[in-house]
Amino acid sequence: MKVIFKDLDHDEIKLMPENLDDIWHLYNIISEGDLVRAVTYRTDEQKDDKIRSKKSEKKRMKLGIRVEEVKFHEFSDRLRIHGTIEEGPQDLGSFHTLNVTADKMDKVSIIKKEWKHYQLERIDEAVKLRNQSILTFISLDEDTATVAVLRQSGVQWIADIDSKRSGKMYESKDTEKEYFGEIFSVIKTNKNEDSPLVIVGPGFAKEHFLKYGKNKEPSLFDECLVHGTGSAGMNGVHEAIKSGIVENIAKENRVVFETQLIEKLFEEIKKSGLATYGEKEVNMALKNGAVERLLVTDVMVRTKEGENLLEIARQNNSKFTIINTIHEAGKKLEGMGGAGALLRFKI
Repeated sequence: MKVIFKDLDHDEIKLMPENLDDIWHLYNIISEGDLVRAVTYRTDEQKDDKIRSKKSEKKRMKLGIRVEEVKFHEFSDRLRIHGTIEEGPQDLGSFHTLNVTADKMDKVSIIKKEWKHYQLERIDEAVKLRNQSILTFISLDEDTATVAVLRQSGVQWIADIDSKRSGKMYESKDTEKEYFGEIFSVIKTNKNEDSPLVIVGPGFAKEHFLKYGKNKEPSLFDECLVHGTGSAGMNGVHEAIKSGIVENIAKENRVVFETQLIEKLFEEIKKSGLATYGEKEVNMALKNGAVERLLVTDVMVRTKEGENLLEIARQNNSKFTIINTIHEAGKKLEGMGGAGALLRFKI
C-alpha cells in the first residue's frame, strides 16, 4: 500500500493499493458513511433523448460517493464500493459502484467524519508489509497435493493435483515423475522468486518431491522448509501454521499472528484459565479492567457493539487485535460470538 496524500486536519487520506492484500486492507478501512473519491467509468449524460436511446459509451470521470456498502469476496481482485454520488460532473444523487483493483494501480481518497485509531494502524501495517514475501505451501501425500499461498489476508487455495495412482501402477517412476511434474508446474507459475517454500504432509512423499524439485531446478527450492503433518491438503496447511513452524520465516505475517492468539485463547478456555468470550462477557471483563488483549472479528468491528468494545479497550489501555474471518482461526472466533479476550486476571 502506498500513502499518496494524508491530511488528518481535514480527515482525508489518499491510498494506492498494490496487491490483493491491500484490497483486503481497504475493505477493513472503508466504512458506511465515508466519502470515497476515485476515477471510474459511467455512461455519459446526454440531453437528447434520441441520442440517449442509443447505446452510449462509458466515460472516464472522477466521482465522490457516500458509501452505503463495501463488498470484498474472499481473495477477489477487486473491492466494490457502492453508494450515492455526491461529487462529480453528472448524476448527483444517483447510485454508483466504484470497482477498486490493484492491477490498475487505482487510487482512492477516503474522507471520514473521524478516523479511528485502529484504521490508521492498519494503514501503517499495510505500508510496512508491502514488500513482505508470500509463503507458498505444498501439502501432499502419495495420492493428492494441494498448493496454497499464505497472504496477510489468509490462506489462498491455488490448486489440487491428483497423482492418478492405481495399485502397482504407482510403482512406476514415470507415474511419480508425472505427478511431481504437475505439482512443480503449478509452483513455478505461482511462486515469486523471493517467496519461501513450505512442503508439508504425512509419510515420505514430501521428501521425495523435494529431491525431485532440487534436481529439476535447485534455485526454486533454495529457501525450503519441510515439516510432517497428520494430513495433506488444506488441513495440512492449517495444521502447519498452527504448529508455529512457519513463525521464523513469516514473523510479521498477520495470519500466523492471529492464529497464535486464537490458539492461546482456546487453550486458556479449555483449562478455565485467563480467557473469556462472547460480547457480553468480554464487555464486562473490559469494564473491570481485566482484559490484556481484546480479540474481535472484522465482522463485529463493523457493528456498534464491536466499536463499543474497541472504545472501552482504548480507555482501559487494553491491547486489541481485529481477527480476519477469511482464515480458519477467524472463523473459530466468529463461531464463538465474534469476540474473545485474554485476561490479566480472573473475574
